[in-house]
Amino acid sequence: MRKFNLIISAFVFFAALLLQSCSESPVQNTESRELLFNLDGVIEEVGGDCSAVQVRTRSFGEFNLSDYSKLRFEFDGMSDADLSSISLFYYENGEIVFLVNLVNRDEINSTDFAEVNSPGIQREIFSRVTLKSSVCTGQIFFLSFRDLKIFGVRQ
Repeated sequence: MRKFNLIISAFVFFAALLLQSCSESPVQNTESRELLFNLDGVIEEVGGDCSAVQVRTRSFGEFNLSDYSKLRFEFDGMSDADLSSISLFYYENGEIVFLVNLVNRDEINSTDFAEVNSPGIQREIFSRVTLKSSVCTGQIFFLSFRDLKIFGVRQ
């Protein structure tokens, strides 16, 4: 019986040791976020049928992004039109550089944040929403973009 108790005690000890080694690492997260921009409420809201594509572009201003390794965009978007899009971007040598590019209603409706690499320099950030549908039934479609927060992330 004593041998049995010794085996059970050894088993419990090694099981506890194994569980302890599987616990989370004590490495600290050195990431910090700084709120760069906040716009609560409706940013863009468009509606229409399939007969016309509606596009709205807006500037959120210039940001010095040199201190940040990443940018985090938090927002609410909703669309019922299959070809709608929401983009956040800046211009580089006259060309659009996308930070966020949600190109259909499934991406718009299932995304509430995006974290991307920072361009690392001062840039003006824009949004563009496009309401477009491939279905032409006379139905009125909608696209909503609201509650944007832009964070600079330092690592």
